[in-house]
Amino acid sequence: MPTRHKSLQAAMRDYVHDLNGADAEMVFENVVAGCAIIAYADGWVTPDEERRMLGLILGADALRGFGPADLAHAFEEATARFEADHDGAETKALAAIARLKGRREHADMLMRICCAVAVADGAFDAEERRAAGRICDALGLNPTAFDLRDAA
Repeated sequence: MPTRHKSLQAAMRDYVHDLNGADAEMVFENVVAGCAIIAYADGWVTPDEERRMLGLILGADALRGFGPADLAHAFEEATARFEADHDGAETKALAAIARLKGRREHADMLMRICCAVAVADGAFDAEERRAAGRICDALGLNPTAFDLRDAA
């Protein structure tokens, strides 16, 4: 019987759905942190961009396992931190993300989710690619595995 390959979205959705306990909370926090880093890749986000990014996050099949209200609230809190102190917020977000270093399955899936959110608007611009590269660095992942060769 031939094996069927899941789509990336289905694999991410199943991954999020199967999380439980402390892993679910840690991955949730890191998904929000990663998405905020991508959203603020160019240093600022207009209210329209913030609404669009939140819509992309809430609409992502992969993230449906997380409660939409919880996800929206956490992203709004992350947005407020980035608005108040971009560099400090990114440093803290990357430090939190680094907790997944060495946990290959979690780190890999976090990068896949961040990249999926970044391209959801049809573009993965240079600033977003560099931000994704910083997330890879924090996770100890090779950026080329996520087609981020030019993310340095």
